[in-house]
Amino acid sequence: MERRLDLRCCAMRHEFTRQEFYDLVWSEPLSKLGPRLGISGAGLAKGCRRADIPLPERGYWVRLHAGKPVIKRPLPPRGLGMPDSVVLGEHPYEPYEALRARIIAAPISPAPTFAETIEQVVEHVRKLVGKVRVPKTLERPHPLIARLLEDDARRQESRASSSLVLRADAPVFDAPVERRRLRILNAVFLAVQRCRCYPWIRDKEARDVGVQVGKQNVAFSLERVAQRQRGDARTKDVGKRPTREKIKLTIPAGHGASMNETSWQDTEAEQIEAQLHDAVVALIVAGEAQYRAAVHASHEWLIKRKAELEEEVRQRRVEEERRERERLAKLERERLERLFSAANDWRRAADLRAFVDTVRAANHDVSSPAAIERLERWADDALAAADRLDPLRGGELRFDKDETAM
Repeated sequence: MERRLDLRCCAMRHEFTRQEFYDLVWSEPLSKLGPRLGISGAGLAKGCRRADIPLPERGYWVRLHAGKPVIKRPLPPRGLGMPDSVVLGEHPYEPYEALRARIIAAPISPAPTFAETIEQVVEHVRKLVGKVRVPKTLERPHPLIARLLEDDARRQESRASSSLVLRADAPVFDAPVERRRLRILNAVFLAVQRCRCYPWIRDKEARDVGVQVGKQNVAFSLERVAQRQRGDARTKDVGKRPTREKIKLTIPAGHGASMNETSWQDTEAEQIEAQLHDAVVALIVAGEAQYRAAVHASHEWLIKRKAELEEEVRQRRVEEERRERERLAKLERERLERLFSAANDWRRAADLRAFVDTVRAANHDVSSPAAIERLERWADDALAAADRLDPLRGGELRFDKDETAM
């Protein structure tokens, strides 16, 4: 399904599928496309190289506009373990609020699918790997293995020239089994390198090793395994039976969906050198399987996270509606309180005026009435107090918009 790209937004972060970005860079020169995205042409070209997207050759646009024949190089398939997205910009990771808003606004895409099944990938990688040979010497080692040998040679020279012998300075690959392990590791490294995968070593003994398949790191181990020789069953001292060391290559569990630990080792019928083709194929396929598992996990996380954020929005809306109802109820209570208070003040003012009239009338009937001047001063003060108390005369009564509407 074709998706129309809106480039009006000049945000620093942009994300496309490889196909979208390929169509984009072949639609107009990078010098025009860059300003629309807020990214330099060099930045766009770098993004193309990272995603293995071909760029138009120099002079392509001139020949195209002149009506001359041009060649549009096709988009190669996604590399094993490589992402199918292109992220551009100075800040590849979105701020939380921007990510949250995007997840809520964007519709959930269908579950990810891949052009090839894992079984088809295995067959493709088998042809890609070819034959894996383990030479009897290390005359032309992989650069990483050559560095290990150089370090080991320096340790050997230092040990020979020094009277102080430290265990930490002992050569690592001096024993025959360690030399064999190094030759096997060298064969694996050379094989994966031919397939555009890149091995790595993170320690001096080559115990922490792995392969980078696209953007995926696949760790594995190549270790010696001590196995007891079959001895005489009548031998009482079983612990002293002779042992022989075998070599075992293991890809731990977790590299790809439903992938358990896989291993190859020396057996009575076959040495590990004859099994390296399958091991190298499994290492490369593990990187692709790991990428696919990550894509599926990301899609499932997006579905779950979108549901959580939508629920948060719904809860926030419910809370806002509750607060609005409480606010309106409070306003209504305050309005009624003002009304009852005004009515009460009005009644008290009326009672006070009636009391003044009653006192005036009663003053004529008593045996010793008060002086008229004194009575009127008292009445004036009482009526003034009634006027101040009366909301209709004292100006205390205020008609709010909502109150006048009722």
